[in-house]
Amino acid sequence: MSKNGSLSTFILGGLCGAVLGVLFAPRPGYESREILIDRALDYWDNADDFYDAASDRAVEIYATSRDVAIDATEQVRSKIEAARTRLIEEVESVSDKAATEKAAIGAASASARKAVEPYAVKAKEELGKIKEEYVAAKGAVEAKIPEAVEVDVIVEEKPVAKAPAKAPAKKAAPKKAAEGTA
Repeated sequence: MSKNGSLSTFILGGLCGAVLGVLFAPRPGYESREILIDRALDYWDNADDFYDAASDRAVEIYATSRDVAIDATEQVRSKIEAARTRLIEEVESVSDKAATEKAAIGAASASARKAVEPYAVKAKEELGKIKEEYVAAKGAVEAKIPEAVEVDVIVEEKPVAKAPAKAPAKKAAPKKAAEGTA
């Protein structure tokens, strides 16, 4: 049984025993009533003392648990604040590293651009020369095209003598067996 059930059973048993003891006692009624009243007052005083002690204990437990809860809350707050501070420091550190890397990449890009620039200029110059040579070659080819067309025309005007075509030879027809008997 629980403590409350045991305590109430104990008190109920004590009251029943007191009532039965008074009822079956060999004393006169007024004396029994006085004893009963005295005992009831004693029990009432004991219950009042028990209530006061339990109330004091409850207040003490409340105060202790409140202090423990406040301490735990403060510990959690301080840990959260420390974690927040560390997180902010990490973000700032990563941001600084990213800015440094970005600057290094920009410097490397500019350096690469400067290193490649002379080659790009040379390549453009060479490309210009090749283009000029192409245009010149194209002009020369286009200038020779009318000469080639004239040669074609001249060749067509003088037909080349062709050999006469031979007729295919005919095969001799097989002789029929019937011709010889007729």
